[in-house]
Amino acid sequence: MKIRQLQALRAVVLTGTTTDAAHLLHLTQPAVSKLISQVEEELNVRIFDRRHGRLAITPEGKTIYGDVERILSQIDDLAAKTEDISALSGNAIRVGAMPALGFGLLPSALRRFSSEYPQVRCVVDIDTRGRIEDLVGVGHYELGFVTLPVQQERLTLTPLASVAAVCILPPEHPLACKSTVDADDLANESFVSVDPSILLRQRGDAVFGERRVNRRLRVQVSTTVLACNMVAAGVGVSIVHPLVALAFKSLVVVRKFKPAITFDYAILSRPGSPSRVTAAFQAAAVAQMGELIRVLNGAHPRGRKRQRAA
Repeated sequence: MKIRQLQALRAVVLTGTTTDAAHLLHLTQPAVSKLISQVEEELNVRIFDRRHGRLAITPEGKTIYGDVERILSQIDDLAAKTEDISALSGNAIRVGAMPALGFGLLPSALRRFSSEYPQVRCVVDIDTRGRIEDLVGVGHYELGFVTLPVQQERLTLTPLASVAAVCILPPEHPLACKSTVDADDLANESFVSVDPSILLRQRGDAVFGERRVNRRLRVQVSTTVLACNMVAAGVGVSIVHPLVALAFKSLVVVRKFKPAITFDYAILSRPGSPSRVTAAFQAAAVAQMGELIRVLNGAHPRGRKRQRAA
């Protein structure tokens, strides 16, 4: 099977018609149709159904397309690395991060890193802990930023920080006058929770369950970033990762939470000596985390009013 056939398949999935796919690939419409037919013949499966003038991918096609997209992504990465080899002596890095670290740490860490290595191409993906472990293990990611624990003992683990979850409140919330919010304070409060599969939710539910505190679980979201947005809009209160809360400190009130719900952050890498670029990125992330922790240690008591007065 040829790369052009796979590219034609992806273009049709993205555009919905062979005509639009032809424009995207700078080919004729009959040429695209022929490429799709060749793929279906070689695989002996119908990939598209025609519906109302558009091509809809079949269930079998969806299964095949997942593999096609992975192959083409690897080819795209190879092409980009080839450009880097010519222009930048191969300096490029791809990292994966769980949402809290991807949102709360990596933007500022990347700024620090890029100030010293402005010519390095960086790719940052947000993913789950399990996938990050797997993709670091096979070399797809040079580094993985995760919340512990992890399953793969063969990976090298570099500790980043131990942190405690914080309580976030809408501006002017009655609990904003407290420097520390106790679990009992949140009884009957409208609460924005994260997905039950997330470690933060599991540990939070355990704390409230042990104390028999009933919250009004008004909204469930997929990440703490969305939880912060909901709280900023006045939907309710929440418990979130402190790095994410720090990024929203101008929109929400951030308070310490008791009893403490702690998390350990770490960087995953493959065993062996990292490249110069990978080592530099890791060092920038560790240094930036140190700065963020210092800010966090002084940020919890501050609410929105105090920030304005400063």
